[in-house]
Amino acid sequence: MRILPLVLLLFVSPAFSQDPASPQAEHLSPYGLKGKFLLLNGEKPKDLLDGEMLTVVDVKKGRLPAGLQLLNKVTEEPKPGSVGIHIPSEAYLLIDSRKMTNVGKGKITIRLAKSKNREARHIDLEGKRSADYNEMRRCAADRLAGSPYPPKEVPVPNVPNGTLVIVGGGGMPTEIAKAFVEAGGGSDGEFVFLPISMPDPIKTQPEETFMRKLGAKNVHVIPFREQKDLEDPKTLEILKKATGIWFGGGRQWNFMDAYEGTKLPDLFREVLKRGGVIGGSSAGATIQGDYMVRGAPAGPNIMMCEGYERALAFLPGTAIDQHFTARNRFKDMTGFMKAYPQYLGIGLDEATAIIVRGTTAEIMGKGKVHFYDRRKPVVEGEPDYEAYPAGTKYDLKERKVLK
Repeated sequence: MRILPLVLLLFVSPAFSQDPASPQAEHLSPYGLKGKFLLLNGEKPKDLLDGEMLTVVDVKKGRLPAGLQLLNKVTEEPKPGSVGIHIPSEAYLLIDSRKMTNVGKGKITIRLAKSKNREARHIDLEGKRSADYNEMRRCAADRLAGSPYPPKEVPVPNVPNGTLVIVGGGGMPTEIAKAFVEAGGGSDGEFVFLPISMPDPIKTQPEETFMRKLGAKNVHVIPFREQKDLEDPKTLEILKKATGIWFGGGRQWNFMDAYEGTKLPDLFREVLKRGGVIGGSSAGATIQGDYMVRGAPAGPNIMMCEGYERALAFLPGTAIDQHFTARNRFKDMTGFMKAYPQYLGIGLDEATAIIVRGTTAEIMGKGKVHFYDRRKPVVEGEPDYEAYPAGTKYDLKERKVLK
């Protein structure tokens, strides 16, 4: 057993819930629990050292963090909406903000109940394996709702009002940047930059400076992650006046952690309804699609992650990947299309974009855009996609090039 420096705290965290079977709240803090918690099912570790602050919870006597349910047997199924945990006496579950690890001996088991569309699932924590608290909470909530996503039939990719500028990362040619600014009203437009896909501390200056160099006079940055800050009247007023929104690069799941369950997604869509523009590069490209590929908090190499499947769907019916050729992501998209052939897969090369109005995507930039359409047969030995360069206009509804 590892020796943990800790102090026993006798307060009850506001993140704790009386009812472990209650469904997930609409918005979870992107930071997970406030502080560190040690959950044990037996004797406390003998060698305790003063130092790091921990809340120690005896799972048989104390209240568990919100959404968790103690399982008395490793085979016991949790209640719908709960994340079941079985902790043997020699194991200790450490929850550090979001990261859940076993810092004792034995094996801790996390269980999710069966739903209409998903089989029961369990995760064993031993050795170096860990789990994400928010991810598990999101999975449990989706299963309680019947796991309605992803649907078997998806809508036609269409942007009836406004413009999308979707960039594959790896640099942005000036022509693409100018197209974004012009679609947002030019120099007099009201532009909002969202940088929170990167970890703290958030850096905002490079992108803000770049937009100003392109002629944008009014550039606002919203660097917040927590609901109370995002829904501050001053922040909401900025978005109500926005003519253009830019999603920065990083990890796309950070956007969903911050914005899902708040008033912001509706305000983003209002920008399009007013005829404005939404743009983004890399993570800011994927978030504009429907299915959020590479959305796992555990790492970008995981293509599909339960609990982090939904993106913001500004371009419905699509799954958008980026850095496509540079990072050789062809097989990843093929695997995704085998699982969910109902989507239109879009792989964007670096420094390459699609400008979407209505059901038409115009390609700009240095590379190509790869379209994966499972309405068409896959021929063994031939590419399972169609790739087109700058200057091409592609019909997203009919899934063909426009002459």
